Amino acid sequence: KYTTAEVCFFQSLLAIPFILKIFFGLISDAWNPFKLGHRKPFIIFGLILQAIAMYAITYICPKTNLETFAVIALIASTGMALYDTCTDGLALDTSTEKDRGIVQGIMIGGRAAGVLVLLLGGGIIKDAIGWNWIFHIEAILPLALIPFVMFVKEPDEKTIEPFHWSSFKDFKKPAILVLSAIGIIYALTIDGIYTFLSDYLRNDLSLSVIVVSQIIAIAMAGRIVGALSSSLLSRIFNRKTSLLIAIGITIAGSASLAIGSALYTVAIAAFFFGLAYGYYTAVYGVVAMDFSHQGIAASMFAIFMMFINIGTVVGQSLGGTLTQSFGFKSMSVIMGLLNIINIFLVIILFNLIKKKKEA
Repeated sequence: KYTTAEVCFFQSLLAIPFILKIFFGLISDAWNPFKLGHRKPFIIFGLILQAIAMYAITYICPKTNLETFAVIALIASTGMALYDTCTDGLALDTSTEKDRGIVQGIMIGGRAAGVLVLLLGGGIIKDAIGWNWIFHIEAILPLALIPFVMFVKEPDEKTIEPFHWSSFKDFKKPAILVLSAIGIIYALTIDGIYTFLSDYLRNDLSLSVIVVSQIIAIAMAGRIVGALSSSLLSRIFNRKTSLLIAIGITIAGSASLAIGSALYTVAIAAFFFGLAYGYYTAVYGVVAMDFSHQGIAASMFAIFMMFINIGTVVGQSLGGTLTQSFGFKSMSVIMGLLNIINIFLVIILFNLIKKKKEA
C-alpha cells in the first residue's frame, strides 16, 4: 500500500509530458516529415510509443521494481501527450469557429467515455483473465486507431498560415496571459478535488472498492454529460456566458461533495461535480482554440494546456495539504471557492477583447 504522498508523486510524474506539450507542438507546427503532414506522422508515432510501453509494463511488478515501472509509465504518458498535442493541432486546422464547441465536447466527452468503459469493464477483465490483460488491451487499442488516422486528410500546407517564431509574440498580450491564469486556477481547483475523491470514498466513508468504482463511474458519466451539453449550449451562449456558467456550476458542484455522507447523496454530488468538470474543461478548450494562432496552432493550444497541467500538479499538492489539514469536505469547498477569482478574470478577459475590437 502506498501513501498519499507517493500516489501524488507518481501522478505528478505522469503529468510531466503534458506540461512539456509545447515542445511536441513546436515540432508538429514547424516540421512536415517527408511531406506526410504536420500532424499524422506524430500522431501515429505517439500511438505506437504508447502501445509498446503499455505492453512492456505488463512484465514489471511495481511492488518489487517501482522505479522501472514509473519509467515505462512515463514513456507511455509521453506517447499519449505527443498524439494528444497533434490531435489538438489537427482539430484546430480543420474546424471552423462555429464547430469548436462540438469538437471540444466530443473530444472531452470521448476521453471521459474511455475512462468510464475502463472503470466498468476493468474489474470484469481483471477477475476473468488478470490485470496483465488490461494493459495488453490498452496496448492493442492505440494500434487499432492507426488505420483511422491514415484516412484523415490534413489541409493543404499552402492553404494554412506557415510557422513563424514571431507569432509567439501573442503571449505578451494581456488577454492571453489572463486566459492562461484562468486555466491554471480552473485546473488547480477541479483536479485538486478529483484526485482525492476516491481516497475520501474509500477511507473516510469506508466504501468498498466496487462501490467506489461505481461512484467514480457516475462522476465520469456526469463528465460526459457536461462535455456534450457544452456542445449544444455553445450555440446558445457566447463564450463569456459559457465560462461564467462553468464557474458557477463548479463552485456548486464542489460544495455538493461536502453535503452529507449517505450513499445516494454522494452519488448525486459525484455526478454533479463530474458534469461541472466536463462542462468547464470543454468550454475552456473552445476559448483556448479561439485564441490559438493558426501558424502555431498546436504549439499555442499546447501552451494553454500546459498551464492547465501546471494547475493540475499544483492542485494535487494543495489538495493533499488541505485534505490532511482540514479533511476532504473542507478542502472541496475551499478549492471550489477559489474559482471566484476566475469570475473577475473572465470579466477582465472579455473587457480586453472588447477594447481590442473597438480600437
